[in-house]
Amino acid sequence: MKLLWAHDHTFYFNESGKFFSGGKLPYAVWERYLGVFDQLTIACRGKKTPLDADMAGKTLSSGANVDFLVLPSLSNPVNKLTKRGYVDQLLREAIGKADAVIARVPSEIGAEAIRVAQSMGKPYAVEVVACAWDGLWNYGSVQGKLYAPLALAQTRALVKSAPYSLYVTEQFLQNRYPCASGMTESCSNVEIPEPGDEVLTRRLERIASYNDSTTLTIGLIGSLNGRTKGIDIALKAIAKAKPQLPRVWFRVLGDGDASRWQAMADKLGIGSAVTFEGILPSGGAVFEWLDNIDIYLQPSYQEGLPRATIEAMSRGCPVLGSTAGGIPELIHESCLHRPGQVGQLAEQLKRAASDRAWVKEQAERNFGKSRGYTKVRLDAKRQAFWRSFGEYVRSGGAVRTTYTNERVEAL
Repeated sequence: MKLLWAHDHTFYFNESGKFFSGGKLPYAVWERYLGVFDQLTIACRGKKTPLDADMAGKTLSSGANVDFLVLPSLSNPVNKLTKRGYVDQLLREAIGKADAVIARVPSEIGAEAIRVAQSMGKPYAVEVVACAWDGLWNYGSVQGKLYAPLALAQTRALVKSAPYSLYVTEQFLQNRYPCASGMTESCSNVEIPEPGDEVLTRRLERIASYNDSTTLTIGLIGSLNGRTKGIDIALKAIAKAKPQLPRVWFRVLGDGDASRWQAMADKLGIGSAVTFEGILPSGGAVFEWLDNIDIYLQPSYQEGLPRATIEAMSRGCPVLGSTAGGIPELIHESCLHRPGQVGQLAEQLKRAASDRAWVKEQAERNFGKSRGYTKVRLDAKRQAFWRSFGEYVRSGGAVRTTYTNERVEAL
């Protein structure tokens, strides 16, 4: 069977025909679907790079039985008017050759793929990975705020009618984007290796070694492009709390231009305490970086279920985060602040610097919680869901199946 997968993700490609991702969608992600489908076409956005371009920090997305359909962006009003017809034509050609569609939403290409699939009578499923409203209202321009209600309504309508819906959260996205009568499952798109007990042991030893001369190392992982990850809130909160903190080092890992954030840090009087460290290959390098962080921050304006938070938890990091998206499903309520609330985050930073028992409690809690996101556990749940969808596709959309991680039973 052939599958078309659709999302607005931008892949980098060159004349060799190879496609690369900024880390979120390596070839290993496609293997989740290739366990059920024989061939994948990835409908996406693309950016052509020179053959000798530096791809450090990016991961190879190309591989066996996967090809790419690069489409123009539909994320601005001009392109919606001038290029939607062209995108529709290309999707119709590709979906006509496919047996089914999986669209990751919110995304304009994903939404268009669903509409085309519906009009052609093709089976489809959705993966709900973030909140359309939060992304536009909390992060966008005035134009984004005006579009937020429409995007919310559009995404709700697409998910409501979907025969299969996979959510990355346990409750948040399900409540905001309910699926009326389709098959649903909660399964994070983040998966981590099983953390060994020695990771927590080293973390607790690090916490026990804190003293008045210790530098409090605070970390954040996220793109420097735009405000989504709340870097501005982190900088302001650190500056506000700094008089009551020991010596502080704020380390930021992520792609993009750091100049405006460094300028903000300088203006706040903490420029010398902040470093922007670019990107690291996913996996071991990131885990080693997290092992040298004392407090991890996730002050996002918009999220689904953040990978970096789960990775930090798997290293025993105490985490302070906003209430955006699925973050409250991950960390303790005492570690949460409302998006944009600098004062709340500043107070939590003060507590993290002074209350060693609380920090130890969060480290142990987070480490244990992270074990629910190991690759083995999530793969079993996800594969059962996609096998059920595969049976639905084979039946021509006539039969849906219920399932457990161990068996699939016809309704």
